Amino acid sequence: MKMGASRNLSEAPELGQIKYRQYSGPMSVLVRMISGSLCLFILLYVSGVLPQAGFYVIQFRLNAIFLAGTLVLVFLLIPLRKGMLKHRLPWYDVLFILAILLGSIYVFVSARDLAFFTLLHASPLQMVLGIMMIVAVLEAMRRTIGWAIVIIVLCFLLHAKFSYLLPEFAFSIFEQSWDKLIATTYLSFSGIFGGLTSIGSNIIFAFIAFGIFFVKLGGGDIFHKLALSLTGRFSGGPAKAAIAGSALFGMLSGSPTANVAVTGSVTIPMMKRAGYSATFAGAVESIASTGGQLMPPIMGATAFIMAGMLGVSYATVALAAIIPAILYYIALFFQTHLRAVKDGLRGIPRSELPSLRTTLKEGWEFSIPLLLLVVLLFVLKYAPPLAATYSIGALIVISLFRKRNRISLNGYIQSLEEATKSMLIVVPILAGSGIIISLVGLTGLGAMFASSLVEISGGSMLILLVLAGISSYILGMGGAMMVAYILLAVLVAPALASVGLPLIVAHFFVFYMGLSMFFTPPVCPVVYVAAGLANAKPYSIGFQAMRLGIVTYLVPFVLAYNPCLILLGDPLEIVLASVTAIVGVLALSIGLERYLFHRTNWLQSMLSLGAGVSLVMPGLVTDLIGASLLAWVVLWQWSTRESRPLTTAAK
Repeated sequence: MKMGASRNLSEAPELGQIKYRQYSGPMSVLVRMISGSLCLFILLYVSGVLPQAGFYVIQFRLNAIFLAGTLVLVFLLIPLRKGMLKHRLPWYDVLFILAILLGSIYVFVSARDLAFFTLLHASPLQMVLGIMMIVAVLEAMRRTIGWAIVIIVLCFLLHAKFSYLLPEFAFSIFEQSWDKLIATTYLSFSGIFGGLTSIGSNIIFAFIAFGIFFVKLGGGDIFHKLALSLTGRFSGGPAKAAIAGSALFGMLSGSPTANVAVTGSVTIPMMKRAGYSATFAGAVESIASTGGQLMPPIMGATAFIMAGMLGVSYATVALAAIIPAILYYIALFFQTHLRAVKDGLRGIPRSELPSLRTTLKEGWEFSIPLLLLVVLLFVLKYAPPLAATYSIGALIVISLFRKRNRISLNGYIQSLEEATKSMLIVVPILAGSGIIISLVGLTGLGAMFASSLVEISGGSMLILLVLAGISSYILGMGGAMMVAYILLAVLVAPALASVGLPLIVAHFFVFYMGLSMFFTPPVCPVVYVAAGLANAKPYSIGFQAMRLGIVTYLVPFVLAYNPCLILLGDPLEIVLASVTAIVGVLALSIGLERYLFHRTNWLQSMLSLGAGVSLVMPGLVTDLIGASLLAWVVLWQWSTRESRPLTTAAK
């Protein structure tokens, strides 16, 4: 079986598949030159091979090169509408490209002045260039992601300009001039060429390139074979292998919906053939794909943005995410197992599975770059882009000694090109989000929104958390994960921090609540993609996905009262909280699937759910209550067990 993750990451946009223009002749060479050379330039820069002083010292200049290259590729490759002008470049895209080049060249040339001086108002030239750049960014977002995010950015822009006409309860502010708005969004370091674009050019690009090289050289297939050989013969083996494969690709793609679109085309039919219902198969893929954003050591692109906004290292964020990610996948894995046993689903016959010994012999060396990445990030504390670049180097060295999947020089060039094309989804989001952040900073909207949430809650932490959760879901609807998190980080997280929550806890709260939007009806974008692949009703998959992803709803509230699960606190408390949370997740799975040794009755299910919630919540009293309830259910089930074994393996 061939893993869907081995397909090009560049073919996986946020919502569906983007069809690129197919050029021939000089235009094809131009596209390849831009995409390949841009990736090589960034990797050489972040690795220190190119001098990071003098000409390159100002971050604005690197961002200008990075933004110009990727946005030009957007208009070279992605047509105005699907199916239009597939083989030549229309005149209006030439105008967009000129606008991007002029706007970026001005920032590049003026970078030193922009870095050391605060511009309160834009000159006439800056106004023209800024407007052209903003329009080009919005159109790039529309082509790659869709109208929803464009409308969000426009709402923030219109609010900044015209909110003085609104009543006070609608977050009215002083009137802002157009030249000040343009100066803020176009020329400030919080705007289009600012901090978020820096994260993209320095960190996200390097990790996406690592993912591209890893998959291109055969690592994706090796990991899929390994998952199949370990789990395939047991009950629900195809689903368990799908979970592992989707989690891996989710780390590399940075997009839940892209993950479903790419891996789901393989894993969902595989699960259906194994006997799972179309609804359950779609839900498993939806949750497994979404969870890739949570899984260290290479979390989704949003984690790098979180580290930047918190002002901490990526290693700090990744370490904090370990236990919640484990809980997330334990819940999914165990519910999938219980469903397979309950429905009597056997695994894949051993004769049809890849040999574990052969798989390890063929691909053991792929563990080297992953281990190197972990050591560089978490032990030696290297900067993330440097760690990713060195790991890419290790991959390339390993590939030179591999007879299997050995690629030519052209293959390496293609990997560089694919890495750049994968950024065509990310860069417009970063640039557009820069517009949002710059406007929020200018207007103080974040502080006003946070203050309103605190005031409405009346000082109750629980009410504030519920309000923050609802706000997170509403603000995240229809957006890409990065946009959803950025919106929540600037509007909702300050409210939680203002009542005493550690800032990292506040950001993890909105991160998890925003992530739940991807599979929670009615919006649930990953579910709609999975429904098309599974040929099932979206809402049926969505409600099933909510059960499988129960941890996503619980963990944020648990962290607010006891942040031990993100490694804040006494080591003994962290260990105790982690163990009881794992047992609690198992109890929740029993209650949700209504099965342990045999089908549970309604009382056993309710007791299991109560035990799960009690064990996940912090506190000695709740742990004792949860443990007692779970022990009662286990003994009750054991005393009335059926003859069917808990695990059904295929021969």
